[in-house]
Amino acid sequence: MKFIKANLIPIICGIVILASVVVLFYPLSSMGAKLRGRMTSALSQAQVAQSLRTTSIHIPGHKRYNAPVTPPIIAARLKVQTYIESQSRSVKQEYIRLNAWGRVEFTAQGRIARDVQHHEIPLLAGMPMPRMLPNPPRYLTTRRAFRRQYRRLFVKNTRNHYCFLTRLDAGTPPNSERITNLVDARLKRMQDAMPQGFAGSGTASTSEQTKIENAIIRRQVFLAASKCKVYADRASFQERNFVLSRHLPTSSQIYEAFVDSWIQNDIVSSIVAMNQNSPNVSSSPVKRLIHITIGTDAPAALTGAQASQSQQSGNGAVLVPDGGLFLGALPAQATGAAGGPMSGGFGPPGSFGPPGGFGPPGGFGPPGGFGPPGGLPGVPGGAAAGGATAGATMGAILTNHFSNAKHQITLVALSVVVQADKINDFINQLYRANNGYTVLQMNMTSVDPIGAITDGYVYGKVPVLRVDILMEALFCTPWNKPLMPPAYRARLSLLKTTTAQP
Repeated sequence: MKFIKANLIPIICGIVILASVVVLFYPLSSMGAKLRGRMTSALSQAQVAQSLRTTSIHIPGHKRYNAPVTPPIIAARLKVQTYIESQSRSVKQEYIRLNAWGRVEFTAQGRIARDVQHHEIPLLAGMPMPRMLPNPPRYLTTRRAFRRQYRRLFVKNTRNHYCFLTRLDAGTPPNSERITNLVDARLKRMQDAMPQGFAGSGTASTSEQTKIENAIIRRQVFLAASKCKVYADRASFQERNFVLSRHLPTSSQIYEAFVDSWIQNDIVSSIVAMNQNSPNVSSSPVKRLIHITIGTDAPAALTGAQASQSQQSGNGAVLVPDGGLFLGALPAQATGAAGGPMSGGFGPPGSFGPPGGFGPPGGFGPPGGFGPPGGLPGVPGGAAAGGATAGATMGAILTNHFSNAKHQITLVALSVVVQADKINDFINQLYRANNGYTVLQMNMTSVDPIGAITDGYVYGKVPVLRVDILMEALFCTPWNKPLMPPAYRARLSLLKTTTAQP
């Protein structure tokens, strides 16, 4: 206490000084924090300004620009962006144009007096058929005999350059009837050459007859192979069964025939391109065209079910019923559209036919194929739509593509015998034929050369494979929709007619 009384004044002065220091430095700390914040913000702005001042901009087609971003530079970049968007639209239009190549011809509106309102002329395997779609006048159907023109595509005639078999330079091995006739003719010549009254004249031993028959078969087999570039006949293609009807084809039947011809024409063009430099089938990359099937039933064709379900005409043509063309299309009965029901488009609930999937038993996939019975719920043609098609299930599982306002989808089954090292070239050639194709599935089986030549097929000295291909074919709406009859536009919910040209 004495100490405090003796030093009271210094103690009071120290307390006053301490309080002053506290009062003085407390606001200074707050002010310092604010100052540091302002300095940090200013530094950030300075860095942004510095980065803008030294920004490097490269506009395609111009020199690199290293300078501040100014309004002219912003305008230039906007111009480039607009140009890129324009290029994107051009690419889409070019895709549509290439998708229509070989299927339609575009004409200037009004250039042809009879086609003032039709600036798309459909091609039947390259043959222009003006005004045949979407609703051909009756007199055109009669006068131009569309049925006859369609059937001519499948009958070999050297004067018909549109015929598939003529373009392929196709041939077939000699049949048993021809071999029998040749053997009988040879035996008759041997009989006539025998002296009259010679013992045993007019007869030949079994061994001699077998030798004669084998020699004739061998000669005829190699003769047939030397005269063709690929083995194919009328049964290699698909024809619509309206060709047997006595009535004029409906607009829907005509449209289906055109779609079939577009796809088969692309396949034929691909084979022709592959074999163009081959003197005969023994050196051709593509040796044999076994079959082409188009539509929602195409997967079943790879199992051989198509042959049993199709009608066989007297000339061996494979005929298919109306309809069954596009994935996701509504049944004709549901639309009430004119033209009658289009049967054959919807298979039984389930997917791909017999156990084992595609090809022979033990092929792709588990028993029953892909997908549960009834298809996929919520997709056109699926369970929610009242039953699935085989094709609809395939499209949903592999590509999720269905026919809609932008494009229409169908399936294509194709079986060929091709040189083993040329398979990829053939697939690429199919892609070159049209940009709307996508290979979904491919099954390859080795071919026994001895068994093949026993059946009359000469494939040469290189290994060959039988290739079964399932493809998706896409048709762009801008060019395809104007050709669709009203019944098909209704089934695909494309009721509003357009004449948009790519």
